[in-house]
Amino acid sequence: MSAHIIPAASNALMINYLESQGFKDVYLDSNLVTAQLLGNCKTTTLEAAAYVSYVQYMARITNMAVISDGDFNIQTPSELTHYVGELITSGCQSVIISDADCQDDIRVFEAKLIAALAGVSNSQSQIIVKLTGFAIYGLAGLEGRIRVIQNNNIAAILISNITNIDIPVIQSIQTSIAINLIIDNPNINYAGAEQLKPTAILDSYNVRRALTRSAETMSQNIIFKMFMGR
Repeated sequence: MSAHIIPAASNALMINYLESQGFKDVYLDSNLVTAQLLGNCKTTTLEAAAYVSYVQYMARITNMAVISDGDFNIQTPSELTHYVGELITSGCQSVIISDADCQDDIRVFEAKLIAALAGVSNSQSQIIVKLTGFAIYGLAGLEGRIRVIQNNNIAAILISNITNIDIPVIQSIQTSIAINLIIDNPNINYAGAEQLKPTAILDSYNVRRALTRSAETMSQNIIFKMFMGR
């Protein structure tokens, strides 16, 4: 596999293990962090300040490059600028900004990028844009958003919420920007993602499944031992 694999993580034990296995980057997916802290993946239940604080602790324990989510539960451009700055100050190398809340208005999308970029305080850190609405705005909308990203001198994007079937269509895009993918659903896998020849593949879906299975197995074992008196 030629693509650079970036695993998601949600706690210090996972981060330490991934680093011991030679990974150079780790993604602190806000959904996984919310599940870690609150027991569900509904990021609306986790305050942005709580996520930033958690990321700060996690960034301290690793030499891996930390990638974080920068815009969940953010209401205004000034808040976005502030929290991107906080994440970078906390030790994040990259902050992901999603178009999930502005899929129907490319002007709002560009304003969001400008606000996020205002929070980047050093040349070693970067904004990564996650485009989530391919099923809604289609290939033309995807190309339009990529042009906006290029015009704002952002070097990398992630495409999310797609399937293996979408890959051949997306391959038709001609751009100098690095198009990377995130595996976030059961309808896209590494073999499908590799067709696009991305420089990086983030994986949150398989990590989420593994964590859920692990928690269930551990709880079952604990209950079994309690009832067996061991």
